[in-house]
Amino acid sequence: MEELKRVVRPGGILVLSVPAFNWLWGRHDDLNNHYRRYDFGELIHSKNCFSEANRYILVQDQGVEQPDIESSLGMPALNSVLYLVGSTRAGKVNAMCCSSVTQVTYCSAKVAVAVNKNNLTHDYIKESGVFSLSALGQNQGHMAHYFGRNSGRQMNKFASFKYKRGKTGSPIIEGCPDYYDCQVDHRATIDLDTHTLFVDRVMDASSDSEEPLLTYRDYARDVRNLINDPNMSQRTV
Repeated sequence: MEELKRVVRPGGILVLSVPAFNWLWGRHDDLNNHYRRYDFGELIHSKNCFSEANRYILVQDQGVEQPDIESSLGMPALNSVLYLVGSTRAGKVNAMCCSSVTQVTYCSAKVAVAVNKNNLTHDYIKESGVFSLSALGQNQGHMAHYFGRNSGRQMNKFASFKYKRGKTGSPIIEGCPDYYDCQVDHRATIDLDTHTLFVDRVMDASSDSEEPLLTYRDYARDVRNLINDPNMSQRTV
């Protein structure tokens, strides 16, 4: 990682083959905090890109202060519940794993969710203005790993999991103990540089289950076993 940051300076571009990209991204989560990722088509007219398909481009943002890696790691003392954040766009659905979720008002009920701008789900929420929160139970760590370590840009995450459409059209993952179907209040949306903080009105919810929920600390305790499971995919984007 340090060598990569030395070679690719702010504003620089690194073109990677798909295998190299997958290998690199699967082993360095902190790349999220330093590089914006582009599909080949986004930079097709750039003089720095080759006229080949199936390429990925890493671009370090120019002039943006880079976060301290130590500070960017998960904070187990802030022991949050893990959710699957799902959204829809043009009839398609996608979801990601997120722990940056909190209730902010009671009447009307509103929640706030911080989503990394690099995530495909972020684009879905930004465009559609809706999303769902499916809370994970303690025995669903494999779902946190699957939805958090794979990208909807490379695969259909819902090929292996069933869902239903909520009132907003967002996907609500079946088998999760609780869910919240939300509509974004665009007036309250806050740009946090690497993330967007979406403040949202809860349009529908089901939270009657007494099943214990999966926390960040629970997941972190077992994550190494999940990563070593040959049935679990490595992170691609």
